[in-house]
Amino acid sequence: MTNFRFRFLRGGGILRSVTLLLAALLSFPSLAAETGGISSSESLTTVPAGQEKLIAKGKVLDSNGQPVAGVAVILSGTSRGATTDANGYYVIEVPKIGAILEFSSLGYKSQKVAVPKSLALDVFLQDDALEMEAAVVVGMGHQRKASVIGAISSVAKDNLQIPQRNLTNALAGKVAGAVVVQRTGEPGMDNADFWIRGISSLNSSAPLVLVDGVERSMSDLSIEEIENISILKDASATAVYGVRAANGVVLVTTRRGIAQKPAIDVKIESGISNLVNMPKLLDGANYMRLANEANGTELYTPEQIRMTASGADPYLYPNVNWFDELFTKYSSNSQVSVNVRGGGERARYYVTASYLRDNGNLYNNPDTDYSTNIHLTRYNFRSNIDMTLTKTTTLALEIGANMTDAHQPRTVTANNNYQSQATELFTMSYKQDPISTPVRVPLGYDEFGKMEWGWGAPLSTGVGNPAERLFGSGYNKTYRTQIMSQISLKQDLKFITPGLNFTASFSYDVNTTSIQARGKLSSLYAVNGINDDTGLYNLVQIRTGDEYLNYAHINGGDRADEIKAQLNYDRAFDKHRVGAMAMYYQRSFNNLEAATSIKALPYRWQGLAFRATYSYADKYFVEFNMGYNGSENFKKGYRFGVFPAGAVGYLISNEKFWKIDWINHLKVRASFGLVGSDALGADRFSASRFGYLSTWGNGLGGHRFGPSATLYYGIGEDQLGVGDLTWEKGFKKDVGLEIKLFKSAISLDFDYFQEDRWDILIQRNTVSGIAGLNNQPLANMGKMSNHGFETTAEFSHHIGPVKYRVYGNFSFARNKITEKDEAPTDAWRMRTGHPVNQQFGLIALGLFEDQDEIDLSPEQKFGTVRPGDVKYLDYNKDGVVDYHDEVAIGYSSIPEINYGFGLQLNWKGLDFGVFFRGQAHVSYALAGSFFPFNTGLQGNLFEKALDRWTVDNPNPRAFYPRLSATKSTNNQYASTRNIYDGSLLRLSDLELGYTFRGKALKSWGCQGIRVYFVGSNLALFSPWKMWDPETGSSDGSRYPLSRKFNIGVRLTF
Repeated sequence: MTNFRFRFLRGGGILRSVTLLLAALLSFPSLAAETGGISSSESLTTVPAGQEKLIAKGKVLDSNGQPVAGVAVILSGTSRGATTDANGYYVIEVPKIGAILEFSSLGYKSQKVAVPKSLALDVFLQDDALEMEAAVVVGMGHQRKASVIGAISSVAKDNLQIPQRNLTNALAGKVAGAVVVQRTGEPGMDNADFWIRGISSLNSSAPLVLVDGVERSMSDLSIEEIENISILKDASATAVYGVRAANGVVLVTTRRGIAQKPAIDVKIESGISNLVNMPKLLDGANYMRLANEANGTELYTPEQIRMTASGADPYLYPNVNWFDELFTKYSSNSQVSVNVRGGGERARYYVTASYLRDNGNLYNNPDTDYSTNIHLTRYNFRSNIDMTLTKTTTLALEIGANMTDAHQPRTVTANNNYQSQATELFTMSYKQDPISTPVRVPLGYDEFGKMEWGWGAPLSTGVGNPAERLFGSGYNKTYRTQIMSQISLKQDLKFITPGLNFTASFSYDVNTTSIQARGKLSSLYAVNGINDDTGLYNLVQIRTGDEYLNYAHINGGDRADEIKAQLNYDRAFDKHRVGAMAMYYQRSFNNLEAATSIKALPYRWQGLAFRATYSYADKYFVEFNMGYNGSENFKKGYRFGVFPAGAVGYLISNEKFWKIDWINHLKVRASFGLVGSDALGADRFSASRFGYLSTWGNGLGGHRFGPSATLYYGIGEDQLGVGDLTWEKGFKKDVGLEIKLFKSAISLDFDYFQEDRWDILIQRNTVSGIAGLNNQPLANMGKMSNHGFETTAEFSHHIGPVKYRVYGNFSFARNKITEKDEAPTDAWRMRTGHPVNQQFGLIALGLFEDQDEIDLSPEQKFGTVRPGDVKYLDYNKDGVVDYHDEVAIGYSSIPEINYGFGLQLNWKGLDFGVFFRGQAHVSYALAGSFFPFNTGLQGNLFEKALDRWTVDNPNPRAFYPRLSATKSTNNQYASTRNIYDGSLLRLSDLELGYTFRGKALKSWGCQGIRVYFVGSNLALFSPWKMWDPETGSSDGSRYPLSRKFNIGVRLTF
């Protein structure tokens, strides 16, 4: 049997990528910024006697390029010194070239710098703010950490440095309150499901994602572009974003330039991707034995089983593991990035370019001119430039772009199918059994005596050949581009009053997608015995294939522009600190692939936001936020909504009476507020629009008229307009506690939250079908509640030179539907009163031992019941078991518990990190190909099918019940037996590195070289063993999450 194997890409790609990226970045105009200081290689020169005095002079700037006044400039080892003036200038006499000057100022890190031969020395001081003075990213700006009283969690770039293509996936387990579940590992299709504090609405519960303040997707951003990510969770933190932020906000802040000498950072990383946690399929011989058992008679003779097991004739007696034929165990991945950061008084810049390559784990066909594996290539570029136009005016220019090229096998030939191709390979592998179809069959010899081969096919069934669908089907090419731009102007208005500034910004984004499909069907041949005369196989051509690859394409995309104007005020008066913000916001979005004229109209949002803050002596804090928004979905009079929120905080440890030294920080805070949403469906851009307007369509059908019976379609209402639709509303409450112990060596944060939603916009479920409506009308009838808690803990300390950090977070969130216009039925069967996506089914009591037990039990209304079949509880005790006995079982398909914990160690140049993440209180349903012989005596079986109830071994704890030759409705009914526990603990990341520093490197202009190993998805611990439970698959037909082993090097110049 021919078995195709994966071929790695030839080398040289990474080196070429590094060269091109370096050339592009080093030619960037902004790199010609001013620099100061001298290199360590400059010689130390003493001034000869009698020569005139040496005067060193220069300017001291902060990281934003602004002059710093009052900086002490001291000649090292002496008392001689100077102080910078209001413009940051200093002048000091020095004894010789190479003398050391010490620069120090409150709030900045001290520096020691050697005097260069030119005697001109400009110095850039980095901020060294106290912990409570540090800036925290909040809605529409920054706040001092001490004054933050909203529920906000952050994760820095350094904690996201793992081999993940998708930035959303990198957040899994890293932030308290963030529920991140990755349903597939297929490259290019692996965007995770993402919620903040679980589910709060019957409509979309996805959070608002803002990149540098603009609504954008963050999935394809490079980690090298990121400074930090903040999660805003309560009403106070999100109120300024209005109706867009009802489900929380994710603030992605990209890196910016700072005033310093140009710093160049190069990262090269490459490794292997290992396909793990694949379902295990049953071999052909055992498949035959189980088919005989299920049928009750001998379908396959002992000789047939022996021949299949021996592999003596793989064409007459195939024994194919389709997963082994399609999926390779190892593939490759690589990434390269180059970053340049620096600037001076007039301009600061950060420029980054990166390349990423991720290959799938499908075998390649050497006989085709195109690859049959999955390949994803992504290029990222970003340039953030801040220019100081005047002492009070700053202009920021941001340009970001990423281009993703994805190559997939075209396993589905329908022109309108551009979805996940790997899933189709799983489906076909399950439909095709291991014994009916050889992978390839010999067609005979050509004129040169070379054997020609064709794709095998079953003789008696219509199921195709999974290998042909991979190796002979063609391919899809997907080209995806995201371009982001923003220009911002910040004007300091201190000439009006200190602390006042104004910011205005305009952004324009474009996203495009183009898919080119080249597909075909290949010829299939079945083996029908051996020709007695020739000794060759008798072949029957089941299908005649296409001569060439067909072509189809689809284009799509969108574009958006935003305008924001914001007035900010922040000023301290002795012990009083007052802050305020007022903002106008407007966004326009065009769906360039809209399928209807209504959805082709621009989507527009408009709103105002306000914030006022007050604190006294950094002990008592009060904050008020409000959003005022309008929506196109409601008619005049219902269109605008006001959503206020407030918060209070008390920093007890700043009180004079606080004498507990080992508790150096203790803060309590509370927030509450109203949030709103105008969503008319599960997804903003696929849902209905203009809910107050009726729309017309094809009606409920048609009628034939005339002698030729021509069909004419009617006209009817597609959507019935409802004039009094209004906002979905939610009231959020949050109580938080922050504690830091032993000089902040230990930190603990705890939050309890609760939210009640009402007026949720849903489609009616109880309107009669004879009302003549194409679609059920909308109504503000949904109600939900959501509550839970989350905690974060960290311990940082050292043992001698060994520094260590232990950290973790834990989140619990449980929701409940309290109203959804559900038709009345048995109380225990109502979805109302349970979480969204709660599993429902019968309660399984075990397996029937014999016919007497069946006769003495309540009658089960799901077909014939035999010994070894599943026995269910008669929940309502009416003497029969039917759908009226269904109850809530297990949990929802969205985990209620999410957690992560890790350890970091540093010793001299050595660093080590390990991180675990997990989920619990989650259940997934089993269906389809999970059940043996689900569609009769055909299709594949799992190895686990060997653990089943049999007459000879009536094990009541067998994994599978008695096998049947046809679908057993009784055994496959939704029940406690047919769900699985999705709890898991994953060794998510492990990293080991060493950083080389020294004079030898610096002589080459290199500040350091870090060599490291990083692994992801290294181990999985779960009660469910058949496949990765995080995928939530009902039969294991989703591409599993890959295990990656990468090595890399990072060079800093």
